[in-house]
Amino acid sequence: MKRITLFTQKNCAHCKDAQQYMKTKSYPFRLVDVATPQGRKELSRTGARSVPVIKIGDSVLMGWNMTKFEKLLHGKDE
Repeated sequence: MKRITLFTQKNCAHCKDAQQYMKTKSYPFRLVDVATPQGRKELSRTGARSVPVIKIGDSVLMGWNMTKFEKLLHGKDE
């Protein structure tokens, strides 16, 4: 399975939705808090300026969209 990184911050409803979905599906993921200096640095490498951002392998998904997430995760073209 591709590596998943979820960039999030406190009080972000869409971030919590994405995190809960991944937990429900038992997808292993790394959580990055963008409120920390290291988290902001990692987020800046994606080119994003807001959260949630999900990095799946080498692909980046801006915002939370379950259908697009699943397609990227499982390598399906849109």
